[in-house]
Amino acid sequence: MTFRAGCSYFGVRIPRHVRRDLDDLAARGFTGVLHTFSENDLAYYRDTMREIVAASHDRGLEVQAAPWGLGRTFGGEAESRFVTFHPEACQVLDDGRRVATGCLNNPVYRAYCRDWADAALAAGTDFVFWDEPHWTVPEHVGVEDRARWACRCDVCRERFGGAMPDELTDEVLAFRERSIVDFLGEMTAHVASRGGKSTICLLPLTDGPHGISDWDAVASLPGVAKLATDPYWKNFGEPARAFVERFARLVAETAARNDVESQLWVPSFGLTRADIPELEAAVASARTAGVDDVWTWGYEACGHMTALATPDAPLVWEAVSAALTGRGGDPPTEQARADLRDLDLRPARELVRILNETDATVADAVATAGDSLASAVDYIVAALRAGGRLVYVGAGTSGRLAALDAAECGPTFSTDQVVALFAGDDEAAEDDAAAGARAATAVAAGDVVVGVSASGRTPYTVGAVESARTAGARTIAVVCVRGSELARVADLEVLLDVGPEVIAGSTRMKAGTAQKLALNTLSTVTFVKLGKTYGNLMVDVHASNDKLRARARRAVAIATGAPERDVDDAIAAAGGDTKVALVSLAAGVNPTEARARLDASGGNVREALGVLG
Repeated sequence: MTFRAGCSYFGVRIPRHVRRDLDDLAARGFTGVLHTFSENDLAYYRDTMREIVAASHDRGLEVQAAPWGLGRTFGGEAESRFVTFHPEACQVLDDGRRVATGCLNNPVYRAYCRDWADAALAAGTDFVFWDEPHWTVPEHVGVEDRARWACRCDVCRERFGGAMPDELTDEVLAFRERSIVDFLGEMTAHVASRGGKSTICLLPLTDGPHGISDWDAVASLPGVAKLATDPYWKNFGEPARAFVERFARLVAETAARNDVESQLWVPSFGLTRADIPELEAAVASARTAGVDDVWTWGYEACGHMTALATPDAPLVWEAVSAALTGRGGDPPTEQARADLRDLDLRPARELVRILNETDATVADAVATAGDSLASAVDYIVAALRAGGRLVYVGAGTSGRLAALDAAECGPTFSTDQVVALFAGDDEAAEDDAAAGARAATAVAAGDVVVGVSASGRTPYTVGAVESARTAGARTIAVVCVRGSELARVADLEVLLDVGPEVIAGSTRMKAGTAQKLALNTLSTVTFVKLGKTYGNLMVDVHASNDKLRARARRAVAIATGAPERDVDDAIAAAGGDTKVALVSLAAGVNPTEARARLDASGGNVREALGVLG
C-alpha cells in the first residue's frame, strides 16, 4: 500500500546540499516536503527558496512553506526581525508590558504576513502552511510568570468592543479565538486571491489559553485546502496512541465535514530508541482514524539540531521513514528514486547532467565525515609507528576499492604495512561471515582494521571486523548508511551519507566514489603524518620505473634547489634512495651521515634536517 507522507526540512540554504537530501526523501518514499520560510529567508534568500522549491518539484514532492517563527506567532525557533523593526505592532501583556510578538489583530503585522505569503507563493510552493497560529507564550519572550496573557494593545481593546477585562475571562478567551480565526480567514483569502492554497495546522488543544474550541470555524474558511494538527504527545505528557488517536479523529472528521483534506504531524525529534514503539503506534493511530496524509518533524529526526537531537536520531529516522511510507528494510543506498523512474527514456546529454549533479554531492558527504576520518588517521598512525598494519576488509565494489588503495600504497610510499582482505570475485563469498572471520585470523592486536561496506551489513566484512576486534585490533567502519551493523561492531564509524544512487543499488557510483575518496584520505594523510612526504613532495616513492625515477629527481631538485647534475650524483651516491639524497644535499653531509639522521628521526626528512618549522 502506498501512503502519503511528508517531512519538514529546514536550515540548509545551499541548493546542492538540499538536492542531495531531497533525493533521499524521494527514495525513501516521501511524497511531500515542508520548507521553513523564515523572516531571514524573506529578507535574504527569496531566489534561493525558489530554487529549493523547484528542486523539490523536480523530485515529485508536494511542497508546503511554513512561516517559521514569523512574528513569533507561528511555530519555529527562528527569530523575528519584524518585532525589532515594528515594536508598535507587537502584543501587550495584561500587566501593560509590550512583548516581542506581533499582534494578530494589528494591521501592520497582518500586512507583513500577507507580504510573506506572496513571497512563499512566488517561490512556487503548493500550499502555504499556517503553522500553530497562537498568541504569545510568556516563557517564549522571557516572561517567567506563565499566568500572563496577551493581547491588550490599543488595537485589540478597540476590536474587543468595550472595556477589556485585565483577567483571562471566558469572554476574553472567546475574543482571542475569534481573532485567530479572523486573522487566518484574512490570510487564507489573500492566498486564494493569488491562486494559492492554504493548510492550517492547529495546536492539539481545544480549550485553555491556546486552544481553539471550534475547529469547524477554521476548516470552513475560504481558501483552506487542508486542516492539520500536530499531537506531539511527549510535549503534553500524554501516551502516544490515545492522544494521537483523539486528535486524528478530530481533524479527520472536521476536515470531512468541511470538504477539505486532513493532515497530521508526528514528532521524530527528541525521541530515543525507547520511543520508537510509541512513534509507530502514533502513525498507525492516525491512519486508522482516517488521516491518509501523515508528516513528521523533521528531516533525519532533527539529528543535526543540538537542541532537538538525541543519540538515537538515526534509528528514529529510519523507523519513522518506514512507518510513514510503508517501506522498510532497504538502506538508502538500495532505494529507488521515484523521480528517475523514466531514466532509460531520457537523452544521453541529460543523463550525463544527472550523473554529474549527483556526483557533485559526494565531496560534501566526505567532508562531513572529516572529524571521524581524522580520528581514524590517528588510530592508524599510532599503529603503524608501533609496527602494526593497516588492514582493509571488504567485498564486491567496496573490497576492490580497498584492495586498490592497499596496492597503491606500496609504490607510492615505499611501505608494506598496508594490506587488504578481499572476499574475491566469488559473489557468494560476501555473504559468508565465517569466511570473513577466518580471513581476519591473520590480524594482530597491533593492527588497525578498516571494514568498507556501502550498506554496512555485508556479512563477510562484518564477520572480519568482529573477529579483528575480538583479537584486540582497533576497528573502523567506512559505511554509507546510518545505524549500520558494521558501525555497531566497530570502534569508530566513518559515515559517508551519499543517499540513494541514480541507479538503485548500484553502489559502484556515488557510494563507490565516496569510499575511494575516504580511503585516499586515510592512507595519504596517514603517510604524510608518518613522514613519507617532505612538504607536499613524494620523497619516499619506490622509484621502480622511469616515470617514478623522474618524479624522485624532481622532488629532490625542488626541495634542495640543487642543479640537475648534483641531484643525479646525490641519488646515485645514495643508492637510489630519494630521502638520503635529499638530506645529503640539503644538509651538506655524506650519504652515510644522511642515512644515520634519517634512522634517528624515524625516516622523517624534516626532522633529519633539523627544520621543524
